[in-house]
Amino acid sequence: MKSIKSRYLAQSYQTRVRIVLGLTIILLAGLFVYLKVVPNGTITYHRSWPRGLASGKGFIYDFKPGERLDSGSEALKIIADPVYFSLYAPRAFDRAEVTIQYRDHLSSTSPVVEVGVLRDKLTGQCDLQPLQNDTVDKYRFSWPRLDDSAGRLILQAEKYYERLTDFEKDLEAGNLKNCPGGITACLATYNYPVATNFRLPDYASIVPTVITQPFRGAHQFYVYFKPGAWRLGFNFVDLNLDAATDPITVTVFSGTEQIATETLKDEQGAVSGQREEKSLIMSGQKAAGLYRVEIKVSDDIVMSQLTSSSDKLSFINKVWPVSGSGKLTMFTDAPQLGVSTINPVSLGQISFGGRKFTLDKTYQPFSYRVAAGINKIIIDEDDLVLENSGVFAFSSDGLVNPNTQKVDGNFQLSDNIKYIIAGYERPLEDNGLKTAQAVLNLKAAASDDNKYTFVISIPGLNEIVGTDNYLEIEKISIRLQGKNIFQKIRELLTSN
Repeated sequence: MKSIKSRYLAQSYQTRVRIVLGLTIILLAGLFVYLKVVPNGTITYHRSWPRGLASGKGFIYDFKPGERLDSGSEALKIIADPVYFSLYAPRAFDRAEVTIQYRDHLSSTSPVVEVGVLRDKLTGQCDLQPLQNDTVDKYRFSWPRLDDSAGRLILQAEKYYERLTDFEKDLEAGNLKNCPGGITACLATYNYPVATNFRLPDYASIVPTVITQPFRGAHQFYVYFKPGAWRLGFNFVDLNLDAATDPITVTVFSGTEQIATETLKDEQGAVSGQREEKSLIMSGQKAAGLYRVEIKVSDDIVMSQLTSSSDKLSFINKVWPVSGSGKLTMFTDAPQLGVSTINPVSLGQISFGGRKFTLDKTYQPFSYRVAAGINKIIIDEDDLVLENSGVFAFSSDGLVNPNTQKVDGNFQLSDNIKYIIAGYERPLEDNGLKTAQAVLNLKAAASDDNKYTFVISIPGLNEIVGTDNYLEIEKISIRLQGKNIFQKIRELLTSN
C-alpha cells in the first residue's frame, strides 16, 4: 500500500512539474510573440539615468560620440552638439512619440533643443522636431497672442488683427497687414511651414550661368527659372576614397511636387584612388517660378561643375567648396556663419560681413555673427564647410530665398518682423525637471534591420566649453506605433 501511495505521489509531483514547465514555456512563447510581433501595434521603450535600463521591453543604447558626453557623470550629460543614439525595434513602425525628461543647464547661446530621427544615411539628413525654444517662449510672454492652441502659437508685435480668421485669410492670400515687403520680410516662423507664391518681378535679368567652383558631398539649392524651357547640367567626380558604391541622384522639386529626377548608378564599383568622371543633364518645360534641387550623394562625390539656364541660384543652408583655384567669394542673407574643416591646410582667416575671423582648429565648429543684411564671405583656402540658416550665392543678385526667418538661436529681431508663428508647445516643468514630447515619422526614417538612429540636437552648445553649459537627461521614453496584427494580415492578403 505504501509503495502504491509513493508511486501516486511521485506521479502527481511529476504531473505538477510538467504543468508548471508547460505553462512556463507557453508564457515565454507568448511573451516572445508579444515582444517580437507586437500584436496590438504599440510598444514603449524606456531608458533612465542613473538607474540605467528602466524597462525590459526595449533597448535604447549606443549614445555617441563619447566626446560630446560627460563620461564622469552618472546621468546622460550632453556637453556638445549633436548626440546620436540607437533604438532596436522588433519590427517596422509608422511613428514614434519621444518623451524626454531633462534638467536645463544651457546658456543663452543654446536656446533650442530638438530631437529627430535619421532620414537618410547617405546625406545624414534628420527629421528634427522641437522640444524647447527659449527664443519663441520669450516673445510668447511679451507679444500679444492671436492664437495659442495645441501645437500652434501666433504672435503679433502689435494688435494688427483682432480675429484669427481674418489673419488666416490674409496669410493664405500672402498679404498681411503692415507688411509692405511681403510676408517673407515681416513674418518669422519656427516649425511651421508657410506656403508663399515666390515671384521675381524682373525676368530680363535672368541669364545662363556656369559655376566651376567644385563642391563636395550632398547639397541643395534654389533656382528661379523663366517661363518655358529650363536646363541644368552637372559634372561629377567620384573620388573613390573608400570601397563603398557611390550612386548620384538629382531631384527637382516645385514646392512639394517632384517634377524631375535622375540617378547615375555606380556600376563599376569602387577602385581605390582612381577618380571617375560622370555627367548628367536635366531639362523640361515649366511655368516661371522657384524650384528646389536636391543633390543626393556621399562625401566621396564632388560636383565639379554646374550649369544652369538661370543665374538666380542659391545653395541652401550649407556648402562645402573644395579644390578651388584660390580665393573664393560668396554672399549670404544670414547674419550667422558656422565654419569647420578637417584639413589643416584650410586653417587661417575668414572675412565675413567685413570682419576678420580666425579658424585655428580642425574638427571643431566655429560660429561667427555679424549685422543682419546681405553679407560677403571671403576665404583664402577652401575645403571648409560653411553652414547657416539662410542661403549662399556667388553674387548678391543671385540670392533667392522663399523662406521666412527662422526663430532659432540665430534669430535677430528687427523692425521688419511683425508676426511670429510657431508649431511648438512649451515643455512642462516641475521643480526644475522639464518634460517635452515630439512625434517623429518613421515611415521615412532610415533603418537597418529595424534599428533606428535618433539625434538630440542643441545648436550652439559646442560654442562654450565647460561643464556649466549642458543638458542633463533623466529619462527617455519612445512609444512606437504601427499596424496591429489584424491590419498586417489584411495587408498581406490584399497584396497577394
